[in-house]
Amino acid sequence: MDYAAKAIAALPADLVEEARKCFDGQDPAHDWQHNLRVLAMCERIGEEEGADMLVLRLAALLHDVGRAEERRTGECHAEISARVAEKWLRERGHGENVIARVQSAILAHRFRKERPPVSLEEQILFDADKLDSIGAIGVARVFAYTGVIGGPIQSDDPQQHTPAKEYAWKLTRIKDRLFTKTAREIAQERHAFMARFFEQWELEVKGLQ
Repeated sequence: MDYAAKAIAALPADLVEEARKCFDGQDPAHDWQHNLRVLAMCERIGEEEGADMLVLRLAALLHDVGRAEERRTGECHAEISARVAEKWLRERGHGENVIARVQSAILAHRFRKERPPVSLEEQILFDADKLDSIGAIGVARVFAYTGVIGGPIQSDDPQQHTPAKEYAWKLTRIKDRLFTKTAREIAQERHAFMARFFEQWELEVKGLQ
């Protein structure tokens, strides 16, 4: 099943197109394809967990539309995205309750102690976004983003950021931070693949494989 296509088909075409335009020129770790993968995972997890799919689909579609503005201003993209979502959804006649819940999910997709995901839809969007940081996609994204920031893929400098350090410092912890049963199950294989990749990476770096 193409979960992304199913989600897109259920959303207003003009809203999808307006959101897509926000990703023009975005780096490959946070581009439109990332957005589609998050949509797909929200669709899959939402169906399994019994979420309000209207709120979840809208939040997933719009959760990262503020990233370009974040690059220009330094303001948190979740805050920007939530403001944009309010404007766009109000223009399309959505009620205050739906708008508030979509905004809340967008604001909670970046885990911060002062605003953890609480509602089911918030937790699913958080989980879907984090799942895209691990597994084969996660490995590809961390190497792609390293290239974007001009970093090396390998370094002997212990202070130099590399994909392997990102894996050790952050990506290994993601599976234990997820909220929903479905996401935790998906994360097991993704985490295992990622661990195998970086085990092989370490062997090759040392000339042992």
